[in-house]
Amino acid sequence: MKKIIVIGVILLFLGSSVPALAKTQSSLSDTIPSNSASSDENCTVYIGAGFFRQYDDWKFGLGWHMTVIDTGDMNVTGFFYDNETTLFGKVLLGNTGPFSLAPGETVVASSSFFHLHQLVFVHLTVKIGNMTYSKSGYGIGPFVLLVG
Repeated sequence: MKKIIVIGVILLFLGSSVPALAKTQSSLSDTIPSNSASSDENCTVYIGAGFFRQYDDWKFGLGWHMTVIDTGDMNVTGFFYDNETTLFGKVLLGNTGPFSLAPGETVVASSSFFHLHQLVFVHLTVKIGNMTYSKSGYGIGPFVLLVG
């Protein structure tokens, strides 16, 4: 357990200088700026570390979360994708889930506190229509560091 904490602190320092951006992949290849949330006219998307901070884009925390808020006047549908792999590419966790929101509703996907893998790559993606919001980073025991 001491090794996990030491590695977590090292990754915290290494990742503190790297901005965690939500990126979009569309026909225009736009990059969404790093602000409190990524949004368009119909929804707001938060992808961050720390499942207790569902309305923030923190880079380091206990677990991870993906939050979508329907801020428009139309229904929003999309998919959550989360993937955790070992350093050698073995998939430990890989989930996909559709969601549908009425105006004013919120949906959250988050990690479990009980994932105690040594060191994993974490890839988080929310797809809404032709917009894709994505962040990735590392998991050390229950801690997550998102670096891009």
